[in-house]
Amino acid sequence: MTVIDNPSLDGDSVPALTSGPDPETGNERAAGPERKVRRRRFRFTRRRRRRRAVADRWVARAQRRRWWRLASVVLVVALIGGAVWAAWFSSLLAVHQVSVIGLSDEGELVGGQEVRSAASIPAGMPIARLDTASAQARVLELPWVASVEVRRAWPQDVVIAVTERSPVAVVMQGEERRGVDAEGNIFDPPGGLWLTDPIIRGDESAIAEAVKVASSLPADVEKRVRVIQAVSVDDIRLELGNKSIVRWGNSQEAEFKAEVLRSLLPRRAQAYDVSAPSLPATFGEKGPKK
Repeated sequence: MTVIDNPSLDGDSVPALTSGPDPETGNERAAGPERKVRRRRFRFTRRRRRRRAVADRWVARAQRRRWWRLASVVLVVALIGGAVWAAWFSSLLAVHQVSVIGLSDEGELVGGQEVRSAASIPAGMPIARLDTASAQARVLELPWVASVEVRRAWPQDVVIAVTERSPVAVVMQGEERRGVDAEGNIFDPPGGLWLTDPIIRGDESAIAEAVKVASSLPADVEKRVRVIQAVSVDDIRLELGNKSIVRWGNSQEAEFKAEVLRSLLPRRAQAYDVSAPSLPATFGEKGPKK
């Protein structure tokens, strides 16, 4: 038996891992364990770089969102500020014209001037700062105004809608003739007092009741009345066009009293009493015309 003495083939020995240039790439090749470590490090570094890139993109998107939010807030604040400035402090939305509507043809000129003067709305005032309630209260102080509404007509106009009081009779205060409406308010109509009758005279405490009587008279009776004498609240007297006197009483049962008076008028009396319409009376009858 031949024995080959070759130390490299010793049973207990392990072939050494060699290092050197890689025949395929020409790069220096590391030994086995070192190569594995480098591979692990490379994979870890690549994953870390990938994660960092993802994180950087997320941060960039978050920053862009924050900037967009900030820009949006700044834009909204700027728009609101501009609108407030334009409405409250600039002349862009200032009062340019004050119009008065609702007046009669007779009172349009004089009444319009009185309403504008009472409202005291200066031209050039920012329309948003206009106190419409105060302007309405000032206009309502005019005795002939029944109701009023002040409205903004954007962008630069103001409209004042007025309802006039309607006179139902004429009140004599000394030598002065003034109108009175159905509620007993005494006033001077802006277009002048076109109403000539009936004229109310007498006790001031009974004027309101006399006005109620004048308002409750049927049309065919009212056109006969020239003067209403307010002796007391329960003693209102009517002077007709033929100088006859009707003792009317108070304003109650107006239709019943008017019906009774119609039946009595053909008697051509100097005086009629319908204050108690169930028990009427006449004085100084001339009798019906033949």
